[in-house]
Amino acid sequence: MRFLAFVSALVALGCGDDVPLPADAGERDSGRDGSSSPVTFTVATWNVENFFDEVNDPETFDEVPSPSEVARKIENVARVLRALDADVIALQEVENTALLDRLADGPLSDMGYTERHLIDSFDPRGIDVACLARVPVTNVVSHQGERFSGNGGEYFFARDALEIFAEPGGVPVIVMVLHLRSMLDGGDDHRLAEAMQARRIADRRYEMGFARLLIAGDLNDLPTSVTLQSILESDRWTNLTEVVPDEDRWTFTFRGRRQQIDYLIGSPELTQERGEVRIIHGPEVDAASDHSPIRASFVLQR
Repeated sequence: MRFLAFVSALVALGCGDDVPLPADAGERDSGRDGSSSPVTFTVATWNVENFFDEVNDPETFDEVPSPSEVARKIENVARVLRALDADVIALQEVENTALLDRLADGPLSDMGYTERHLIDSFDPRGIDVACLARVPVTNVVSHQGERFSGNGGEYFFARDALEIFAEPGGVPVIVMVLHLRSMLDGGDDHRLAEAMQARRIADRRYEMGFARLLIAGDLNDLPTSVTLQSILESDRWTNLTEVVPDEDRWTFTFRGRRQQIDYLIGSPELTQERGEVRIIHGPEVDAASDHSPIRASFVLQR
């Protein structure tokens, strides 16, 4: 059963802040390879739109494309991911880990994405947040099933807040992958509660000593929204896409109107170490998804 598999996965990975971290986790600017040279690090986030396989899951309302449609989707997604060439890729709307394996072991087999992480969520369609990485990952923390208060009641992450503890060049970086509740289904209070809880988690990590954190994903709201401002209201967190030219700063088109609903949000250290940030548009992106990916590079100082 899907639920039992979900519970087993949580037991295996752990959940929430009670997960044991590596003994030296959280050390600021610790170059564990003994080098003092800066580390170049790239991150991308992308909602790959309904990335389903050809097998019907009776426990979800998943779409069931044909084998040829799945093969075409894999090729289209892989073509864009290859161009992004990122060390860590945060993905949204992926059905299962098997699809990550088909991507990483198939058309991206030469890219080195040996780390593949996804936890089945509560989403009724079976879409999950996921991660591919080609740098060491020392820990993965799921926040599935955690309850938190918000306007109007108690909530949970519909599609997880998946923390990836990466170590490019021995420098600790946490990437939290999010896909917040949609604006189209009356979930405004739920989405705001998710955003506020994501910030609480990130704040706790920062206060534990993790200097470099990214909140990455489809936040399903506009830059001026209450949802975004609940994360950005302090000086600690920065919308890293603010440096993208106005004409390119959009990730989704709704009823003919271009808007930004996908983000990379960084801690002060990553904001200072930010290099180029781009939102990628074009026919190859359009062939693969209705969202545009974001790619950011960093020069991590030890």
